[in-house]
Amino acid sequence: MFQLLRPRSDDMIVRFRRSAGFTLVELLVVISIIGVLLSLGLSGVQSAREASRRVQCSNRLHQQILALHQFHSMFDRLPFGNDKRQSRNQSWCSAILGPLEQTSLAQSWNRNVAWNDPQKNASLAKAVLPVFRCPSSILNVDGDTDYAGVMGSALASSRSIIGFDINNGVLIRSTDRRQHPVSLTEVVDGTSYTLCVVEVVDRLPESHGMWADGGNIISHDNGAINVDNSGEIFSFHPGGAQAGFADGSIRYLTESMDEPLLGAICSRNGYESVERLFE
Repeated sequence: MFQLLRPRSDDMIVRFRRSAGFTLVELLVVISIIGVLLSLGLSGVQSAREASRRVQCSNRLHQQILALHQFHSMFDRLPFGNDKRQSRNQSWCSAILGPLEQTSLAQSWNRNVAWNDPQKNASLAKAVLPVFRCPSSILNVDGDTDYAGVMGSALASSRSIIGFDINNGVLIRSTDRRQHPVSLTEVVDGTSYTLCVVEVVDRLPESHGMWADGGNIISHDNGAINVDNSGEIFSFHPGGAQAGFADGSIRYLTESMDEPLLGAICSRNGYESVERLFE
């Protein structure tokens, strides 16, 4: 008779332990897969958050443009981007505090003196107004803004480049020759083709990065978008920046936009053809 030999119990335990365990290579593979999944998840979360911030930025920019239109409805003109008369240097932002429903601040603000007058406006100018802040910005300073009015561009025409007609935008500065602000009837290029307010994120106060500072206007003269945040169109959104047009629309300007087109949409009366903006 043959005797059936059964494996010893301790041999079975050893074989089970060997089959159930992980090798070092397998463990490293599992760890790497988990790392990839986590990175993909974090990237997705960051993308979703940035998309949300971009929508918020667009909404805040739209509020500003609508407030400018309300101002225009009341006075048949837009405010000066920088009212330099009598050295006031009053900003377009303080002119639309009422339409932006900043009632208390609007009633206290004095536009007949300098924007930083120590007795009248200096302390008020430090007010933090979320409507003037881009959610993607990093700098957090009292009274700062991440948006600027567009006074024109040297890229718009040869006359602009040599120093003439540099005040060829919508939110212009007052000069000895120009003592009244722009009416929308003067935007002969079409309000849907002319910039009004754009992103210029995280400027310091000395670079006119406060909403009350009349210097909070730019002339985009030096090329592409997102190159210089001291006085050019600049944002922390990937690949471009938000821009508000004079018709109230908000569009995303890409970093690849060519310079002649960018200069054209900064000016109100250059008679340029800018259909490529909508291709």
